[in-house]
Amino acid sequence: MNRLPLAALALLLVAAVPACRRAPADADAPRWVPAARAGIRQTLAFQGELEARTMLRVAVPLQGSAVLEELVAEGTRVHEGDVLARFDSAQIAQDLARQESEAVRARQELGSLEKAELPLERLDLESRRDELLAALRAEEAFLDAATGLRDRGLMSDAELLRQRDKIAAVRADADRAATRLDLTAGPLHAARLAKARAALEAAERQRDYTARQLALCTVTAPAGGTVSLVPLPVGGEYRTARVGDSLYRNQVFLCIPRDDARIVRGHVEESALPSVRPGAPATAVPAAFPDLRLPGRVESVGSMARSLPGQPAWRKYFPVAVALDPLPQDQDLPAGLTMNVEIVSGEAPSALAIPRAALESESGRLYVQRRPAAALPSAPPVRTEVRIGLADTDSVQILSGLSDGDLVLCP
Repeated sequence: MNRLPLAALALLLVAAVPACRRAPADADAPRWVPAARAGIRQTLAFQGELEARTMLRVAVPLQGSAVLEELVAEGTRVHEGDVLARFDSAQIAQDLARQESEAVRARQELGSLEKAELPLERLDLESRRDELLAALRAEEAFLDAATGLRDRGLMSDAELLRQRDKIAAVRADADRAATRLDLTAGPLHAARLAKARAALEAAERQRDYTARQLALCTVTAPAGGTVSLVPLPVGGEYRTARVGDSLYRNQVFLCIPRDDARIVRGHVEESALPSVRPGAPATAVPAAFPDLRLPGRVESVGSMARSLPGQPAWRKYFPVAVALDPLPQDQDLPAGLTMNVEIVSGEAPSALAIPRAALESESGRLYVQRRPAAALPSAPPVRTEVRIGLADTDSVQILSGLSDGDLVLCP
């Protein structure tokens, strides 16, 4: 069970409004209050700022510069897919039309190569090779016949030699034709096809890229929320963007705090650190809407102390984050609101409690003035040391020193 720090208790004792009632009959008579069972809910208050857990930043998606033609107004409530801005797209549309024509031409050239030019060239080369092979066979047949004529003395050796030379020349032409066919139909045709396909792919990539750029000229909301324009340097000024401004790639010109998760960030003094734990229930109240109570839980407590601006350097604080439950659909709270947060640091549903005003502090110890049992009303009280636990604005839990029904003096 958490104990209230003595330093904090001393401050609360000074500020507390006495919870004891005066006796109506005699205002000067001692006022005795019994120690009784009661529920105590100890809380810790701090002030923080409302933030969106996720801040969606919208930047210029286009290459180079882009001129704003349309821009959503500051504070506009948008849903996912709503148009946030439009950029000038005339030049991009013109480039897209030209690149579409270039892609069509590249596709036609590839088709012409695949279906006409290369097949015809291959056919011509095959025909030339076949003609030479046929001529070679004819010349070789003639040589066989001429050999018989020479044996009968009808043809000279010189004529046979010329025929053999002619056959060698035809065979060489046939070999060259076959080699030309193999090289042309193989590596050369493959290279021309690869070049044509690469040209088509490059034309289509450029066309598709420009098409994406054209689509990016219209910027839509990635999620629902309230639009906030972001100041940025424009034409020598530092301001929010306007229609007609030239913006550049990756410049963030607006942001949208997401609605699905809100968080309050603030700081607590190190003396209150033992009373703050992750998971503890909390309630946040916007300073601008004091009737609105938002439930949540402590999400995290910082592990390193820090000083805050405007506070003495010796006074240390720890950052605290409180995650709020989902807001009602009809409730829209802008980020940056000041929030008054109350963290429940401990609860005791049936604690032995007395009024806070009955406590006395001396040398770091706490005492009460207790009425002795079975003593006369005029008997002096007994100073009794007590140990306390939880405390709220009116009462404090007694852990030891008193029993149920004991009467304590309440000044």
